[in-house]
Amino acid sequence: MKKSIDPNSLIWWFWLLTLLFILAALMGWNPGYYLVMLMSLVQVFYFFRKEKNLMAFPTQIRLVYLLFTLSGFWPAGRFYFFLVLFLGTMMVTFFGRCSIAMVLKRMPWNKNREIRLN
Repeated sequence: MKKSIDPNSLIWWFWLLTLLFILAALMGWNPGYYLVMLMSLVQVFYFFRKEKNLMAFPTQIRLVYLLFTLSGFWPAGRFYFFLVLFLGTMMVTFFGRCSIAMVLKRMPWNKNREIRLN
């Protein structure tokens, strides 16, 4: 798998910051959970503004990701959900692979849509 690091991309920085906040949360810094949720919300707004459509593929990805991050409000399960988010976000940040995108592209409403991450 080829590395895909692009420090010139704002979107790459969104994912890197999210990854760092997830790591901080998993290491016991509770505000990290809320910062991950905030970063996810920022991405949803950013892509909604950029795409002008909630059904645009990049916006869909961020909406689903935001829904997963909301597990941070559930103290009993957030560590496990965020561990999975950590692995997925690491794949997006460093390898450009997104499991959410792979599932969403198979949904019926995306049949005739352009499939892209950003």
